Amino acid sequence: MGFNTGMRRGEILNLVWSRVDLKNNVIRLRSEDTKDDERRTIPICPDLHAELKKIQKAKPGIGEGRVFTFKGKQLKDIRTGLRKACKAAGIKYGRFEEGGFIFHDLRHTFNTNMRKAGVPESVIMEITGHSTREMFDRYNTIDEADCKQAMDKFAAFVSS
Repeated sequence: MGFNTGMRRGEILNLVWSRVDLKNNVIRLRSEDTKDDERRTIPICPDLHAELKKIQKAKPGIGEGRVFTFKGKQLKDIRTGLRKACKAAGIKYGRFEEGGFIFHDLRHTFNTNMRKAGVPESVIMEITGHSTREMFDRYNTIDEADCKQAMDKFAAFVSS
């Protein structure tokens, strides 16, 4: 969910099915659901749609309940599960580990991937709820591949 939407951890853990519209492929967060108290509509990509359908099928009759639960109860903390998943994948975990992964990195990854996909920054900001360009820039990571692509575009330009 974090990788495919850029949603904040709290928005995901508190997400209820009534906010998920699988028919129209959107999540409609109300102002009380967001950090900045502003409503937001988040598109659902095909991969996420398929996963949400699996969850729905596995938990029939969930109605207004939370989307993500463990043993029928609301998830409040996912650090233990994330730590175990990182260990199994051979990825360093933790804010204080050099190169360590934390859940919030998914929000950065979403922003960067959307930009690399060619999505206009104003649209990315609308989806993620970033109200300022400065905040968007903090989440947008420029990497070596971006620089190489820029140089390839430059070379093509000057040779034409």
